[in-house]
Amino acid sequence: MPDARTHDVITVATGAALAPLTYSYLDGPLVLGHAAAMAGTLWIVGAHLLSGVLFSPDLDLDSAIDDRWGLLYWIWRPYMWALPHRHFWSHSLLFAPLLRLAYFYAVVSGLLFSWVWLLARLGVVVPDYHVQLFDSLRGWLQANPDVTLAVLIGFVTGSTAHTLADWLVTNGKRFLSIFGVRITRDYRNHDDDIHRRRKRRYA
Repeated sequence: MPDARTHDVITVATGAALAPLTYSYLDGPLVLGHAAAMAGTLWIVGAHLLSGVLFSPDLDLDSAIDDRWGLLYWIWRPYMWALPHRHFWSHSLLFAPLLRLAYFYAVVSGLLFSWVWLLARLGVVVPDYHVQLFDSLRGWLQANPDVTLAVLIGFVTGSTAHTLADWLVTNGKRFLSIFGVRITRDYRNHDDDIHRRRKRRYA
């Protein structure tokens, strides 16, 4: 499958192609007007880039993607250990990106809950931050349904661009050759060769 840099190029290229198409649809058939169409386009394309660069399907293995989370790379370790690489759970077109969003929310909420619980055991009273997070997020989603839909669409398209690229490289060479496109680079050992330097990371 393509390496992280290639996937980044694909994410940016598909995001650039998505922008005028999205704007034309929002300002055309939906007749939202220039300002609303521009805002919707920015939300969709922004979520597309975020999904492809930081919430990539390749978070299911030790790769350059979780490197991008810096010292917070460890929050993706349980996700990585639980999911087989390039499986339905991580590389499906619709379910997988939504699973990563739900997982990330669960981790953040769990950390806040643990912090509140620990301080309570020490006799320090603090607000229920995990409850406040849930209430704030639910309120924002209910107040901004159009933005929520735009973000979800962009998040799914960013992941889809990655998954389709993997499919084309690993299973689609014959299909591409019909159109005269030949992939000569060998990606078979990509998963085995990723960032062996990370054995020493943060030691």
